[in-house]
Amino acid sequence: MNHTDIDQVCPLSLDFPYAWGGPLAEAGLRTEPEDFLVEELMGFEPEGEGEHHFLWVRKRGNNTDWVARQLARFANVSYSAVSYSGLKDRHAVTLQWFSVHIPGLDSPDWNSFCVEGVEILKAVRHRKKLKRGVHRANKFTIRLRNYQADHAEAEQRLEKIATQGVPNYFGEQRFGRNGNNLTKAVARVEAGQSLKLSKRDKDNKAMLLSSLRSWVFNQVLAERVHQGSWQQWLSGDIATFSGSRSQFAIELEDEDIHSRLAEGVIHPTGPMWGDGDYPLSGDVAELEQKVTAEFPQVITGIASAGLRHERRALRLIPQNLNWDWQDNDLVVSFALPVGTFATSILRELANWQSPTSDMIE
Repeated sequence: MNHTDIDQVCPLSLDFPYAWGGPLAEAGLRTEPEDFLVEELMGFEPEGEGEHHFLWVRKRGNNTDWVARQLARFANVSYSAVSYSGLKDRHAVTLQWFSVHIPGLDSPDWNSFCVEGVEILKAVRHRKKLKRGVHRANKFTIRLRNYQADHAEAEQRLEKIATQGVPNYFGEQRFGRNGNNLTKAVARVEAGQSLKLSKRDKDNKAMLLSSLRSWVFNQVLAERVHQGSWQQWLSGDIATFSGSRSQFAIELEDEDIHSRLAEGVIHPTGPMWGDGDYPLSGDVAELEQKVTAEFPQVITGIASAGLRHERRALRLIPQNLNWDWQDNDLVVSFALPVGTFATSILRELANWQSPTSDMIE
């Protein structure tokens, strides 16, 4: 499913503008799980001792949470004893770490773990539990099947993406299958129901709230794409470093700020909306206030949840972008920081058809 299909059923538009003129061709995506390879890049190695068993797992056609439950059953521990850093795509071949807390010296025979589509490649002990979001990046190798674009034109587009990046949109998977999470979230705020989070979160408020905040961010980014300022400074901009949460206010008179932006070291940011005022000024404050004024119920609904206002980079530059032509297929590989979406890269290359929209990145 491509992004235009969702807009037919979702109450809020998911049709966001392109940076580089739109897709160059149609293509097939995820025709086979092997067409979408994802490898987790952790940034550290397990220590080799401790009560937490770190497992390097290759899975095919299974979602991360289901695999975690199979590992818990095999190790005869509770599901809460199993953890992982990030959710990975179900309709893909993925490599990622899991940890299983098993107090004492007992160690299961991980070589005898047998679940279809799941293989434990390595088991190493570690002193600490694997926490969510601790991996630093994901590496992707993706095959676009029957990609009929002119090769020279496609490579020009790829060169532009490699050097200048793409708008850092939240991918359509953040909004649920057919935009269902966004639809439910809008229904709640229109009915005056709170999205304030609770510990047990039985009605998935966290997921609904995330879809709303992501949509607001995409709307602000879309306006800056329209204006041509998504990779330029505006007065009042807050900057962030690639792959970092460190942020600072810029001064337009600072020449170093402009050179580091051109080099892709730092990026402008947009709002992950929350409660309270955020210290913005200048053109950025005016733009974001203008955009968010168009949907006051959404903004009020997000603010009522009590999350603090945060910022996210507007620009996404893939690391080590490479490509190869294999018959009629285009195979691309690149690495992206945690929390960003491979589909934000792919949408600038192709409109795709996929046998499923159940995608997580």
